[in-house]
Amino acid sequence: MSKKIFISHATIDRHLVDILIKFLATIGIQKNDIFCTSVGSTLESGKNFIEQIKSNVQDSKVVLFLLSERFFSSCFCLAELGAAWALNQNVLPIIVPPISTAEYNRTPLLGIQALNIGNADFVESFLNDLSRKGIIESADTGVKKSKAMHEFNVSVKKELGILRKDASGFYVARLIDKKSHQEAKAKQMPCHQLGIISTTCNYTELQTTTYWKLNGLLDEETDPNITEHWIYGGQVNLSGSRIQFELGDTLEQGKNYRIFSVKTYYELP
Repeated sequence: MSKKIFISHATIDRHLVDILIKFLATIGIQKNDIFCTSVGSTLESGKNFIEQIKSNVQDSKVVLFLLSERFFSSCFCLAELGAAWALNQNVLPIIVPPISTAEYNRTPLLGIQALNIGNADFVESFLNDLSRKGIIESADTGVKKSKAMHEFNVSVKKELGILRKDASGFYVARLIDKKSHQEAKAKQMPCHQLGIISTTCNYTELQTTTYWKLNGLLDEETDPNITEHWIYGGQVNLSGSRIQFELGDTLEQGKNYRIFSVKTYYELP
């Protein structure tokens, strides 16, 4: 049985998918209208799941892509994207920040108008697109749907601020700011007192210590007062803006920040 919507997404983005599916229900699109591997009963037991995915990409009325950091690292997601593009399928790309339009334009979907789920007008544009594609009858929201739109925007904003680790324990993050040891000391971030460096580094090494601010909070944060997460990777020189890493120990906590050490890390293009 064909579905109205096929949602292609990285496994780690299932929380964002849940928010989207909950909103779709308010406009009359139920779970049985959606093919999405995050929905428990979507894949039939005893059948080849790759064949099921391929068949549903072809049969769904629209293929919706959640283009996040992890999407571009997933072989299955890229295969689904390629299949929909090759089949000239009706697609609806959705950019998930911090992915930029420039990064999106490097995909086979270049030239296809994309929506940005982080934009304030996303829901209105999304409803208009679903209406034009024949998925819903009208983009008119009404009072009930206006409330759902507000709840959706609040939930998405919260989710986009969380950096989640994958099944292997790795995070993907962007480095949006950095401070040297001297800058940290001047701003009274007591980073220079970290035990990890105070007993092992000489003065020259201490002067070159650098801390990087991440573009969100790691998913293990439970303190509502913490608004910044920083990492310290020893004497490594991170030249890129994106890294994949395993988290080490908590090195220090201030009034509104927490600093972590980093174990294994990889720079990403």
